[in-house]
Amino acid sequence: MPPDELPSIVTPAGPASDPAVNFDTYIPFGLTAIANKISRSASRTYLALFGIGINEWRILANLRARPGTTANAICQHSGLDKAAVSRSLRLLEDNRMIETSPGSPESRGRNLRLTKAGDELHDQVIMVALAREARLLTGFTPEERVQFRYFITRLHANVSLVTGENEGVLLD
Repeated sequence: MPPDELPSIVTPAGPASDPAVNFDTYIPFGLTAIANKISRSASRTYLALFGIGINEWRILANLRARPGTTANAICQHSGLDKAAVSRSLRLLEDNRMIETSPGSPESRGRNLRLTKAGDELHDQVIMVALAREARLLTGFTPEERVQFRYFITRLHANVSLVTGENEGVLLD
């Protein structure tokens, strides 16, 4: 192990000598903690400013990028829970932010699209979302931002190795 790399598992001093997670270096914990903090903060911000939470925002963003997609595809792409997506879709539909149409027989889902009101809300929220992203990346050079995006893409590609989709070991 290189000297500048800290172990993800440490053996605590004292009577208990069982290995423990080193939260300073264990990548899954770090990613989860960051994601949870960002999501909670975004949800509070979007609720206060726009009356929607983070899940509704994620659905709006998905539908802008992929008009006509299904709820299942949104879950697959973003990793959101099906029940949470269903609740958020119901809220967005009740507020006339999205509209649905029958999907193809093989997709067994409804095709979802933003309404004019949904498009307008998306355009308001994205300005705040991009400002938050810019603040989050404060201190990163343009080159570091590109490299960070590259690492995130690689991690995303490896997720199936730990989710059981490829019979890998499950990690948290």
